[in-house]
This record gives sequence, C-alpha cells and structure tokens, in this order.
Amino acid sequence: MDYLRSEDEQEERLKAWLKTNGTGLIGALAIGIAGVLGWQQWQTYQANQAADAASRYQQLLELSAADFSDPAQADIYQTLIEVASGLTAEHPNTTYAAMSGMVVAGQAVEKGDLDVAVAELTRARDALEAPELVALADIRLARLEAELGQVEAALARIRAVTYPGLVGVQKEVEGDLLVQLGQLDSAREAYVQAQQALTASGLNQPAIALKLSGLPGASQ
Repeated sequence: MDYLRSEDEQEERLKAWLKTNGTGLIGALAIGIAGVLGWQQWQTYQANQAADAASRYQQLLELSAADFSDPAQADIYQTLIEVASGLTAEHPNTTYAAMSGMVVAGQAVEKGDLDVAVAELTRARDALEAPELVALADIRLARLEAELGQVEAALARIRAVTYPGLVGVQKEVEGDLLVQLGQLDSAREAYVQAQQALTASGLNQPAIALKLSGLPGASQ
C-alpha cells in the first residue's frame, strides 16, 4: 500500500513521474497562465474601447449644441463631422456609431445639408437594432425624402413603419405627405388617426388640429 512506502520511495516515484510528465505539466501550466492573462488583457482592451467610444459620442453631443444654421459655426460643424467619422471608423459595430448618424443627421438638417442628413440617417438606420430607433430613423428619413421632392418614396417608407409607440407621429407625417400629393381625404383620415393615437397616449398635439381645420371640406 502507498501509505506504507517510505518517504524516500515516495520521493523517487515523484521524481520519476515528473521526469516523464513534467514537460507537459509545465506546458499546460504555461498555457493556463497565458490564457488567464490573455483574457484579462482582452477585458481591459474591451473596457478601453467602450470608454473611448463613449467619450467620442459625448464630444459629439457637446458639439451638436451649436447653432449650425449660423454660418459662423462652420468650423464647429466640420469638427462634428470629423468626430463622427472617427467614431464610426474606430468603433463601427457599436450603438454609439449608429447613434452618431442620428446626431449628425439632425445637425446636417439644421445646416441645410440634406444629402448628408439622408446618408447619415440611412447608415444609422441600417446599423440600429432597437425597433423604436429604427422606426424613428425611418420617420426622419421620410421627412427628408419629402424635402428632397421624393414624396412617393417617403409615403411608402412611412407606411412601412410598424412600431406601435410612434403611431401618432407616423400618421401625422403620412397626412403631411398626402397633402403634398393632393390626396386630401386620405390626409384627413391620417390626421384623425394621429389625433386618436396621441390622445390614447395622453398627449396633446394642437398642430394636428390646425392641419385638420386647414383642409378643404370637399372630396378630391
């Protein structure tokens, strides 16, 4: 029995076992230690990346406080574009990168760069995963398409929005587009649906009442 062996015998057996298996054991320990260190380094890297993305996005939000309708803010607008481009390049598959498109699009509209706004919103829309944000991007895109004269495309886009929390806004935009197309009866119906949805949500939208009152009563 092992417990009857002398200490010398046990030591000799251990030496023999280490001679046979020691190299593999040391290698396994080295791999295990490297794995732990590698995982820690990876976690540190991920944390640093997240912090960098958040910092860039915060900078973007601070820059967006400027009034870009003022030509004197042109340099700040260019900085905004550069920060957003850097964020997208360094952290392309993050929510921060997607949301940066929404921020830049809003400021581009303020500046009058509608093509830039459409491009940024389209990029954001394709990268976003949250259904409410995708719907919001589509509503904004529909408005921009209408501004660019693409009213039929805007109408098709707005009618494809299905997020229930934005029905009121969706129907109001749909009504606006139908007015542009001269489909006043359909526009009235859309405005009424918008009113009903907003009322059910506890919201008051006097602008829709004004739009309704401004519609001719005759059928088209």
